[in-house]
Amino acid sequence: MSQLLTFPTTANQLAVSPGIQKRSFSPHPPWIVHLINDIAPYQERIFNCPLVKETAKGSLSLEQMRGWLMQLYPFIETFPQWIALNIAKAEDASAKETLIDNIRVEKWHAKQWMDMTDAFGISRESLHSCSILPEVEALTHYMWSINLRGTLAESMSAMSYAIEGTTQGIARSVLQGFPKYDGRDGIHLTKRAYAWMKNHAHYDEAHPLEALEIIIRSTDTEHMQEKVTHAAKRSMEYFHIALDACYRKFNPVDVSVHHRSARAA
Repeated sequence: MSQLLTFPTTANQLAVSPGIQKRSFSPHPPWIVHLINDIAPYQERIFNCPLVKETAKGSLSLEQMRGWLMQLYPFIETFPQWIALNIAKAEDASAKETLIDNIRVEKWHAKQWMDMTDAFGISRESLHSCSILPEVEALTHYMWSINLRGTLAESMSAMSYAIEGTTQGIARSVLQGFPKYDGRDGIHLTKRAYAWMKNHAHYDEAHPLEALEIIIRSTDTEHMQEKVTHAAKRSMEYFHIALDACYRKFNPVDVSVHHRSARAA
């Protein structure tokens, strides 16, 4: 499955959601083409990881499904705080307005994530007291680091472009498997349970493109272009590590045994 974000090659418009005014985007410079191409393998690695592929088929175990939903909740909940750290870095009113609007949307997304975990039979107590895996914490720590110490362009690249852009592809994929969980072990997937995934699959495509617009306007040297690309790649690496750790930790089968057997063979 490919979900490589493509930025308009000519001045273009994107309807961000029904009833919202269309946004205009600038033509992309050549280095943005390289950025898109450079992170494509990182995105594909995530799209093809067992957790995403098995969720899309509805074959991921309920233990694993509930496990990754709980593990990623603190990451989802904290996302607006990372965006807020960048408001002071923005030098133009348009960028500030984009960031402030993004915070509003992401706060609502955290509530939608809880609706999804409710439907999968995860209690609020379990959600808020879950012990987070070190690999998932590493992803969170990198987000804090890049948003606290990085430039606006680096932060937008790592977070709003790479993470949100890739999440859109994940959401489109895993939505296919959701119906197969409905009715199992008391699970009842209501319309609200689908909201987070549906929003990110169909209506959240503006944020990564808005991030690229900010990145283009705030990156003026080759050195900064390299740092922006590195930030996107690194966030993708941590994202993949986190998803893989969730898959292995909550797998009813001891995958380490299979790995050892494969190496011995």
